[in-house]
Amino acid sequence: MEVLRYVLPHVLAGCLAGVVASVGMVATNIGSLRDLVLNTQGGWIAFALLTFGLVVTFGSIAIGGAIMTIGSREDW
Repeated sequence: MEVLRYVLPHVLAGCLAGVVASVGMVATNIGSLRDLVLNTQGGWIAFALLTFGLVVTFGSIAIGGAIMTIGSREDW
């Protein structure tokens, strides 16, 4: 349980970073993403898939980094 209490904030921070990255990419119109989202039918699906992919990626990176910094059992 102690490990979950340590890892959970890292996962939430990674997921939040994924959402911020997807919103930032659409807001700055990188690769015409804003045009895709706003001007095509079902553009919200593209935004949802982009956001989901980035949340999974950034969340996985955050949890991996948190687990790797735990250390050995003797350090506890």
